[in-house]
Amino acid sequence: MSSTSAAKRSKNSEIKDVLVRAKQTAGVAAKPAGRTSQHTEELANPFTDIQSNTFYKIILNPDLSPTERKEAVARALTFTHDKIESSTRLDEFNQFKEYLQHERKRMAKEIISLTDTDAFSELKAVYDEINRALLSFESKITPLTDIVDAVYTLRMDGVTFDVFREIANDKEKEAELLALQLQQSAELERLTQSIEEMRRQVAILGEDKGWFGFGNVRRSSREKIALLQLDIQELTQELQELTQQIEATPKAFVAHTELAEYRDQKAKLRELLDISSDQHIQRQRDLVSAAQEFINTTETRVGIVSQHFDQMNGQIANLSEANYSMREIYAIINDATKDAERSNENIRETLQPGSVDEGDIEKMARERSKRDLEGHIKALGTSSVDTTTVLAELTTSSHRIKSMQDANEQQISKTRQLHSSGVAGVADQLSTVLQAVSSAALGESSEMARMSLERMQQTTNDLGQKEVIRVALGSKEINSELAKALEDLEQYGQVVEAATSITRQGLEETKELLGRLEDTARGVQNTVRDSFAVAADVTAGKYDGETAGEPVSDIKSTGNPFNF
Repeated sequence: MSSTSAAKRSKNSEIKDVLVRAKQTAGVAAKPAGRTSQHTEELANPFTDIQSNTFYKIILNPDLSPTERKEAVARALTFTHDKIESSTRLDEFNQFKEYLQHERKRMAKEIISLTDTDAFSELKAVYDEINRALLSFESKITPLTDIVDAVYTLRMDGVTFDVFREIANDKEKEAELLALQLQQSAELERLTQSIEEMRRQVAILGEDKGWFGFGNVRRSSREKIALLQLDIQELTQELQELTQQIEATPKAFVAHTELAEYRDQKAKLRELLDISSDQHIQRQRDLVSAAQEFINTTETRVGIVSQHFDQMNGQIANLSEANYSMREIYAIINDATKDAERSNENIRETLQPGSVDEGDIEKMARERSKRDLEGHIKALGTSSVDTTTVLAELTTSSHRIKSMQDANEQQISKTRQLHSSGVAGVADQLSTVLQAVSSAALGESSEMARMSLERMQQTTNDLGQKEVIRVALGSKEINSELAKALEDLEQYGQVVEAATSITRQGLEETKELLGRLEDTARGVQNTVRDSFAVAADVTAGKYDGETAGEPVSDIKSTGNPFNF
């Protein structure tokens, strides 16, 4: 057998396999469970004996080429001068076409059953998982980039230290407000508990009654109750004042800034300072995890979408193959119908009125044959219209299938590119962005350290310059102190000189007074001595105006007997 014949046989076998496989898949049940299921199956498939159909045997004969099948079908559709035979063949032809439509419907249902039912589920998963991963990444990277942008803006505008100072002041005032609120709360709780405790004591003392509980409250308890009520009044007054203070105390600290245009940047810098280093580390770890999750999720979901496209491509290929096989069969039938019509027309020409010598019996037989032929031609023409219509539908459907296949293959190409270079490109960009964010943060750290060092250097320079001026001014102060010391020394010299003069005068006066004191002491001594001898001298009659042993003139010179 030649290679051409083998190819024909292979092609014919494919056409037959398409129909037979469709019939076996859709028309044959596994095993009828009973008479009811068997009857249902027979109703569902009215072509159980189609294999005996003449046109079935011709069209699905693997040993015939398409041309040979066409010629065989044309011969079968050609009028045979036997009305019953021709009618039977035409009925078989129509039945075979119905069978083709039945199998076409079954194949379509089979292909429909293979429709990917996970398409919208996958669409939901793509929207849900990829977008959720995207939002997660954006929510984690945005605060970090906002902080970097904020500190960059503050640094470029030269207000970093001013904003930092305001934040430090705000924190201090917030701490003071919080401490005040805690103190007020504690005091409020203390006063409330004290008042409640005193009221309980008053209630207990109010039950301290005489006469076995039926008399009046004892005097000692009444006194204690009175004192407790005074204390309660005082504490209640304190509680009211404290309540007013609490109401006047702000519930939250309201920051006042002189850098209102940097309010957002200040908030971001405050966020940076309020979060601990470990929390910032965890933030970046979460960002890295979100980026990896986005890449993994995208790769997984795009990969699954690509698998669906591949599966759909196989289904479209099956649909295209079924359509092509059915079109080929209808093309054979269509061409065979046209050949049969021409053959029938040629036969009809032979049945036109003959010679004038034609007898009535021959004429009746010819006209009967012509009538039967024309009926056959009419029925075949009607059938050919349906054949042509179905062939046109199959041709149109083939174009739609081809467009669907082209679109699907284009989507497969795009999806594969997205799954490979697309995801890889996004991953590469993500790695670049994450490194850029980290680099920007480290860059701002370096610039902030540089600015701090410059400011410290400027501060130390200012202090050094002030120290130099202070030292220079110190020399002047020393000179001033020396001048003052000199002035003080001059004043002290003058004082010493004055003191010396005063001392000299005082010593001279002292010397004079000492001389006088000595003379006076000597006179007093004489007077004292005379006072001891005065009684004896008077007794002896020796007192005559003179003291014993001393001249009278000396006694009189004192002016009084006591020498005053």
